[in-house]
Formats: sequence, structure tokens, C-alpha cells
Amino acid sequence: MKKKQSRQDSLEAKVKIADSMADDHSASPKSYSNLVPNGVTRQLDDAQIQALDHDNHIAHMVITMPTTDMTRNGWEFTSDNEDLDSIINQKLKDLNSQNVFAQFLADRLKWGDSFIAIGGIEGQKIDSDQPLNEDNLLDVQYIQAFDRRIVGNIITDKWPFSPTYGREANIQVSVGNSAYDMAANKQTDNGLMKTIDASRYMHAEYGRDESDDQGHSLFETIFDAVKLVDTANWSVGQIMNDLSFKTYSSNSVDTASADPKQLAKLAGVMSYQFTTESLALIGENDQVAKVGTQLSGVDSLINFMWDNLSAATNIPKTVLLGQQSGKVSGTQTDVQNYYSYIKSQQENVLRPYLERLVRLLIKAKKIGNTDPDSLDWQLNFNPLWEQDSLTNAQTSLAKAQSLAQLVQCGALAPDEAHDAFLDTDKDNATNAFTGDSADTIKPFKELTDDEKNELVNKYNGESKKHKSWFKKLFK
Repeated sequence: MKKKQSRQDSLEAKVKIADSMADDHSASPKSYSNLVPNGVTRQLDDAQIQALDHDNHIAHMVITMPTTDMTRNGWEFTSDNEDLDSIINQKLKDLNSQNVFAQFLADRLKWGDSFIAIGGIEGQKIDSDQPLNEDNLLDVQYIQAFDRRIVGNIITDKWPFSPTYGREANIQVSVGNSAYDMAANKQTDNGLMKTIDASRYMHAEYGRDESDDQGHSLFETIFDAVKLVDTANWSVGQIMNDLSFKTYSSNSVDTASADPKQLAKLAGVMSYQFTTESLALIGENDQVAKVGTQLSGVDSLINFMWDNLSAATNIPKTVLLGQQSGKVSGTQTDVQNYYSYIKSQQENVLRPYLERLVRLLIKAKKIGNTDPDSLDWQLNFNPLWEQDSLTNAQTSLAKAQSLAQLVQCGALAPDEAHDAFLDTDKDNATNAFTGDSADTIKPFKELTDDEKNELVNKYNGESKKHKSWFKKLFK
């Protein structure tokens, strides 16, 4: 005979202790805590990445803030040919390069892989799976950023003994089921898929290991920090909702408890009265008390959340919380370090792609029509920030006092000190007197003709760059 299970045993069997910090527990769909499987490297699918970027403003900010700062002030092409400078800089504006590269960098962090399509026009129609012939390049009609969601395969040489190890050969791009093929001027019913040679696009990766076929989203790395922000946001909202409430003590509550309908009616009346600051009519033995939520220690938890996010994203808390962009005082070392990080990202990540585009523009017959290797050219990033007026004044004073000491001891002539203060000396290059570099500087008269010409050309290039930047301030 089977023993009947008691009600208490049945109840205990159904009891489950749910740890809100466990990976398999999800307090709500908004917590994202159910996305982390036990013992498996965290991998977010495209829908989860898009949901994070779309629904969580902090997640969106850590993607767009550094990429916007890298491209916000733009860049300028300079060479020893002023006419070519104007042509290339105007073409970069016509291609909307600043916004395209900002999207390119943002997609790199968001999706792990980002691409820029190069719309090169050649002398004759060439299939996209064929290499771009730069010698026959007429024009660069467009550049367009896109992400890995429409990229099917990335064909890469993975044989370590090959001279082309790690290089891409091509990608396969496919778009929707009813795409319009502009080249063929027709609607496609089964979608559009083409093979694109590596010379016709630019590809940037983030977080890809040698064994991975694609990069990884930044969200996978900073997921815990973003989840902590989401938890803090929800928790603070609950605290604010219950920040202050009233309690009503009355014998009528005990009487009404026997009748659920009467209790509900009493609760409705009291809630309507006591949620406002209006006069409440109560009995002689009734009491109304206002209770507040204790907030001690909450600010420390919030600061920890911001510090954790700052460490995960390399963005200082002062920048995350709205530091005024472009203005930095001399004591804000964390902000200065952030701009130094952005500068390094410009040089290491952005510059190779920009210079590849510029080389194509110089070589295109309808644009520069010049061999890039025959020119002395460079691509300069415009300043990311400027110091405030107080720091500038203190820096100028210290510089003037140092130069005055050099003049008094006979190390510099007054006119040399004047030129060094204004950074305009081209003969003796006194503005380069930093550390041991002064020992390697030869007087201008001792330079060869080639060295003199090289020095003057560099000076003219720098002067032109500064004048161009100065003119932009008054546009």
C-alpha cells in the first residue's frame, strides 16, 4: 500500500531556494542574468547584442563615446602640394569620411567585426570578386560602413607557414530576400549574395583570438559591469518608489480585516488620502506615521558601480558622468589619460584605414592622379582637447621664466628665446630642446643643402597645418 504524502512533505519538496546572483536565476527579463551558461564562455547572439545597445543607455554610451571622440574633431591631409591638399581634403568631406569611420569604429566594438566598402571606379567594369586595380583607378565614388550581420564567410589564410598568413582573401556578403541589385538594375527574389575581394573593403576586428573565425563584441567582455549598472538602476528605482510612505494605525483596520471587501474599500480610501499632503480625517485613537527609507551606504554602492564600469571600459568616471568635452584643466589627470588613450587608438586602430583610403584618393586619376610614394604627405588628427585658460596661463608663465633663465646664462639669444616661446623658429629649431634631443641638433649653417631643404619643408608643412586649423576657428 502506497503511503500518502503529507501536505507538509509535498510543500517542502516544492521549496526551491533561488539565489538572485546565480547564473540560472532570472529575476526579470531586463536583468540579462540568464544569458550566462555555467562553465561556458559567454557568447551573446545578435539579438542580445542589439537589445543591449538599444535598451540600455549605458551600454550604448560605452560603445559610442570613445568612437565619437576618436573622430569628433576630424583630420587633415597635408603635403608639399597645396592644390592637392585642397582636393584630397574636399574629397574626404564629400565621402562623409568622418561619420563613416565613426560608424566603422562603433560597429567594431559592438559586433566584433566591422567593414567599409570602397566604391572604386575603374576604367572598365570588373567583377567584385576580382582585385581592385589601383593603376586603373579613376575615382572613389563612395565609402560605406557595414557590420558582420550580412557577412557570411570571411576567407582567411590560416596556414602559419604561408607568407600571407592571417591575411584575408575575400568575404561573402548577402542581403535580404527581396534586395534590389543596383548593378543589374533588377529586383532579386532569393536575396543577393556576392563575393568581395579583400582589396575592395576594409575590415577591423575586436577581441578575436587566432582560433576564432570572427571577432567578439565588447559587450561580452563588459557584460558583468553592464549587468551591475542595470541592477543598480532597478534597485535605486525601487528605493525611490518607497523612499517615504505612511502607516495608518486604527481599530477600524482590525474590524475590516474580517471582511475582505470592507478591508479593500478602507485601503482604497486611506491610500487616496495619504498619498497627498492634504488633511486626513482620523479617529481619536487612530495614528498616522510617516516612515522614510534609510539611505546610508547607498552612495558607496553607486560609486562602486561607476568605478567597476570605468575599469571595464577604460573611460574615467568623470567622463562617463558628463565631463565637459574639449576642456581639460592641468589637475585632471584621469581625463588627460583618457584623451591619451583615445590618441593611441587613433594611431593604432584608425590611422591605417584612413591612410589606405588617402592613398587611393591620391592615386585615382580623377582626384589626385599622383603616385603617393612620390609625395611628402601626412595625415594629421586635429587636437582632441585644449587646456582651460588658467592652465594655459600657468604653462606660458613657466615657459617664459625658463627661457628667461636660458637668456640670462647665455644659452639662448633673445630672438631665439622669442621664437622658441612662439614655436616659430625654423633655423635653430629651439622648440625641439627637450631632454637629450638638444645634443643632436646641428646649427642651421652646418646643415647640407638637402638637410636644409628638408627642414624648411617640414617647417612649412607644420606652419600650413597650424594656419589651416587657426582659420577653422573663425568659420
